[in-house]
Amino acid sequence: MLSCQLHNGTNMARPETLGNQSLMEAGERPLERSLSEPGDVKTSFVTREGMYRLMTLSEYSRPNRVTYQPQGQTPPQVNVSLVSLGGEEGDRICFNHGRELYVYVYKGIKKAADLNKPLEKKIYKGTNPTCHAFNEASANGDSVALLIGFSTGQIQLIDPVKKELSKLFNEERLIDKSKVTCLQWVPGSKSLFIAAHASGQFYVYNEELPCGSTSPHYQPFKAGENFSVHTCKTKSTRNPLFRWYLGTGAAINQLSFSPDGLHLAVVTQDGLLRVFQYDNMELLGTARSYFGGLLCVAWSGDGRLIAVGGEDDLVTVYSNEQKRVIARGQGHRSWVAAVAFDCHLEGESCYRIGSVGHDTQLCLWELPEDNLVPPRPRVKRRSDPLQLVGTPACPRLDECPMLEPLVCKKIAHERLTSLIFRPDCFITSCQDGYVYTWARPSRPNNSLA
Repeated sequence: MLSCQLHNGTNMARPETLGNQSLMEAGERPLERSLSEPGDVKTSFVTREGMYRLMTLSEYSRPNRVTYQPQGQTPPQVNVSLVSLGGEEGDRICFNHGRELYVYVYKGIKKAADLNKPLEKKIYKGTNPTCHAFNEASANGDSVALLIGFSTGQIQLIDPVKKELSKLFNEERLIDKSKVTCLQWVPGSKSLFIAAHASGQFYVYNEELPCGSTSPHYQPFKAGENFSVHTCKTKSTRNPLFRWYLGTGAAINQLSFSPDGLHLAVVTQDGLLRVFQYDNMELLGTARSYFGGLLCVAWSGDGRLIAVGGEDDLVTVYSNEQKRVIARGQGHRSWVAAVAFDCHLEGESCYRIGSVGHDTQLCLWELPEDNLVPPRPRVKRRSDPLQLVGTPACPRLDECPMLEPLVCKKIAHERLTSLIFRPDCFITSCQDGYVYTWARPSRPNNSLA
């Protein structure tokens, strides 16, 4: 049985001002106030390519819904995972809410969701599912490997199709006792995965290996600037294969592999983005939030850009080639919970980025190619050695292009927590456990041109 307690992260100080309103005021606006501000929830909106519409028949949630009552704890963020099986097999969707986890056949915009027939329904005792991930490399119509991380540190591997597979990792919490914050399968691998924790560490597992019956003893493997990598000191190979420790021990909030699988971007509660060469374990670059923790991270389809969002209410875009912040987006009025590039819109002159936040708003941004051109050298200012404001990793507001949102719409009554772009739609989730599908404009060519 999975059981134990929840661990929390920490916050940072907040410097300087944003326009005429202090960042302290902008960042500390109570959630209740932002949610109660006037404005109808939108079910459609128009962009240059046409009208996006909420598909009410494609709404996913728990069957026979009743209000979830957390027992003295803030419920985990509602997350969504998807995997495409190809052909007539369709897709699978997984989402968590409170102590519950559901897996359904995802029918997209063409067919209504059948909430009475989940492929998998699990209700856990003494712990909450916090994150999950399908293995795209091994998924097919007969088998789908799904990892589930928990607030008490354990990791479960199940197959909601075969029903036979069920493994537990870190079962006795000998590897890490803190909340699992993010799970990622190593691209192209059918057995290797990464588990990130609120302890500021992430671990590489092989699902075919045991974890051992005693606490692992580690030996140094590699060290770099404010990070270190260790392996288990043991006669026989066991999990974890590697333990990565980042900086000061601030919680790892999310990590993401680049499209080619070579680079790993990690965001943490101390406000840092770190970009690693994964196989060589080399730190390639860093950036930081204007203040507060970074909560989410995403890569552009070509791997040139990384978008992050967090407690500074901003969307920040980092150039992986130039190793600097190249733009910020100001439009959210509370924390940015999820960010994603819309790689299904083909455009020659700009990138499309989406973000959702605790302010219940969806923002769409367009980043012109001009922003990718390195700026002319500027007179160097004395930088703050603590916050690094005024450096390429965190330029001052007058040193960085500030993007205005193309679209900024209230689309939910509760905090928005997930955003996934797909060829014919995009998907959002909010904290009350609803998963929404938005159909793209019905045009033969969805283009930014």
